Amino acid sequence: MPIDLIDLEQLVKDYAESFLDGDHKRHADLKNPIISWDRMYVIYGETKYTKPEVPPKPTAHVLFSATFTNNTPSPQNHNLRIERSTRSTCEISFVKAFSYGFQIQMKLAPPNPVIEANAGFHSEVTNQKGYSSTTEQELTWGVDSEIVVRPGYQTKAELIFTEDDFNGDFEVLTSFEGKVIVTYENKKNKDHILTVTESVSKIFNSKNGFSKDSDGRPTFLVKGVCKCRFGVEQSVNLSEILLSPS
Repeated sequence: MPIDLIDLEQLVKDYAESFLDGDHKRHADLKNPIISWDRMYVIYGETKYTKPEVPPKPTAHVLFSATFTNNTPSPQNHNLRIERSTRSTCEISFVKAFSYGFQIQMKLAPPNPVIEANAGFHSEVTNQKGYSSTTEQELTWGVDSEIVVRPGYQTKAELIFTEDDFNGDFEVLTSFEGKVIVTYENKKNKDHILTVTESVSKIFNSKNGFSKDSDGRPTFLVKGVCKCRFGVEQSVNLSEILLSPS
């Protein structure tokens, strides 16, 4: 899916370069100005998710199964102690975002607390080589129980875990305030040529795809897709059948 991407670094470069005269442009390192973001503040709004109209149903999986047969006239006790691991995944893909050069930095809230705990969801997303990222988390499920098998019966024990899915779109209204500082140096001897300091409200304007909030700050609506698959609970299922007389 193509991404609608705005490169903040390029916007700042283009704006600052307009302050250089012809002589400055000939000697300045135009490709590698020193950009300081220290005085710019990014305010991430609420992460709003849109869930599918028909959410997927949780799926049950058998992690372990054991059968105990008692052909004796007395009850039998068996200790059942097992552990099994599963892997949860969460993929964040952006369809509209802003970047700093080749890097996207965002803060997202998880769709729900279970995904945050069980799917390895990271609130701070940093992508350097692409516009989607996948996190994984290993979950360990276990049981330590005593199984009692009645005389003449066969008992089956199953460790079952339930897995759920989340697949939804999200939006985050992001606001910017403060200033950006751009410094140009001579491309040969690194001598200082010019420093440009400007408010982000002048650089991030409607012409470049930004809106303004009630305080006059530039805003940008980030959009994306969140796909998670994660375990939610475990259970032990016991069933028994009467043995046929031998």
